[in-house]
Amino acid sequence: MRYCFLLNPAAGKGGALRLRPAIEAAFRGRDTILQITRAPGEAEAFVREECRRCPGEETVFFACGGDGTVAEVARGLRGQQNAVLGVLPCGSGNDFVRSFPGRDFLDLKAQLAGEIRPLDLVEFCGRTVVNLCNCGLDADVAHNMPRFRRWPGVSGAMAYRFSIPYTFFQPLGKQGVVRLDDGPEEEQELLLLVCGNGQYYGGGFRGAPLARVDDGLLDVCLVPKLGRGRILSILGRYQKGLHVRDEDLRRLVIYRQVRQVEAVFREPVTLCADGETFWGKRLTARVLPGAARMLLPRR
Repeated sequence: MRYCFLLNPAAGKGGALRLRPAIEAAFRGRDTILQITRAPGEAEAFVREECRRCPGEETVFFACGGDGTVAEVARGLRGQQNAVLGVLPCGSGNDFVRSFPGRDFLDLKAQLAGEIRPLDLVEFCGRTVVNLCNCGLDADVAHNMPRFRRWPGVSGAMAYRFSIPYTFFQPLGKQGVVRLDDGPEEEQELLLLVCGNGQYYGGGFRGAPLARVDDGLLDVCLVPKLGRGRILSILGRYQKGLHVRDEDLRRLVIYRQVRQVEAVFREPVTLCADGETFWGKRLTARVLPGAARMLLPRR
């Protein structure tokens, strides 16, 4: 087994680089590569090149950074038979690993004794997603985050929370036609649409609380356009993932487990793939069952 550590020095204000001495000590004597990534896309390219260079050797590629680093490494290993995703979370949000309670991803001994499991991926508007994709209010919040992330002492999770009130007073509601699996097309005005492989996003918002990364399903949450007062009254419960069991929210929120989603909007909307935002009028998402593998640290 080979181990490649891709350290993103920009994640978590240098948290990945601070892990380096511990990694070198724990993996001493093993076939190990430590690679510092300097630019977007570098981790994905490195994974693909290493898989091409050593096609017969199984390699764990550790994403040492935040959720963006995890997503980039996952894109690189899609379709690679000898590649396994490992995660050492040292970003500001670290939402992906929240879906694995009881697993300490920073315990290097537990990583060495870990188990390899199947991992679903999601194809979202032609992009590969490992955790969650969405559009609507929460995607607009993600799009507006950078203006707050630059503030001194503000983490990614804090920037997300600062972005919420800023975005809250912008126009709300996205008019479009939505189709789940082979069901009927339904015209809706949505506050948000979440497609989850993992459960969490936005620094701890549990938008897809029933999602599992290996069940071959995509957890979809549709919230209709609401008044601002109503949003404030349910935001805390939505953050905790209570919309699948709170009777008040269950009457309001549509939550389904499907294999694919299509939506066409009247106007361009913000689309968000693992925290990366872009614009479009058409949304497509489909689950890719067992498209990758990941290393889960021993409990």
